[in-house]
Amino acid sequence: MEELELFILRIPDFNQKTAAELIDFFAFFLQKDSAQGSFTAAQIKNCFDTLSLPPYSNISSYLSKNCGSKGKYLKQKQGYALSRSVKERISSIVAEIVKKPMSAELIDISIFEHTPYYLKQIAEEMIRCYDGGHYNATLVLMRKLVETLIIECFEKYGVDVDIKDGSGAFYYLSDLITKFLSATKWNASRNIKKSLESVKKYGDLSAHNRRFLARKSDIDAFRFELRQALQEIILTINYPA
Repeated sequence: MEELELFILRIPDFNQKTAAELIDFFAFFLQKDSAQGSFTAAQIKNCFDTLSLPPYSNISSYLSKNCGSKGKYLKQKQGYALSRSVKERISSIVAEIVKKPMSAELIDISIFEHTPYYLKQIAEEMIRCYDGGHYNATLVLMRKLVETLIIECFEKYGVDVDIKDGSGAFYYLSDLITKFLSATKWNASRNIKKSLESVKKYGDLSAHNRRFLARKSDIDAFRFELRQALQEIILTINYPA
């Protein structure tokens, strides 16, 4: 498990930790990656086995003894969960990056719910840049997001050859927008043209003009249209739920 190998590199003095001490770290690792936000004794045991380490003698008993309102663990339907205080302590030890909640001021991330993980990641970074006041970065990521969505739309309908040059490379965004608006496989709305052109204009300025510094007002001027455009392309692609 490559992720586990990378995780233990962040544990100070890992080789000096006792088996009991490692249980807490493994629990943190497992809970973080669990859809249910929990872990089991068997999963803890598997961490020891994966790393070729001698396991704690009775992991189930250890978890049970340290469970309760004042213990390190909380009993869950699917196993156990770390208490808030222990989770925060380990997060500090392994230098875990704590992400602040995203706002919906620019766009609501929920419109990317059924899109591939890499699109969600770009959208999330774009939103966090906007929330943090990094407007040049916001616009560059916005440009990348729109470009990727348009390409995926053509690929979904099996006509990506229409947006490639003679060497097989995809066109630049200006041509991608033109091709998207005139495509016969779908009917692009009248409203989307202006928004896509704004994304290209400010994205290009932020990426290539060394004297341009984006402002919040630049983005706010078309953020409503941006949401409509992104949502329209996503619905046109019709990602499976």
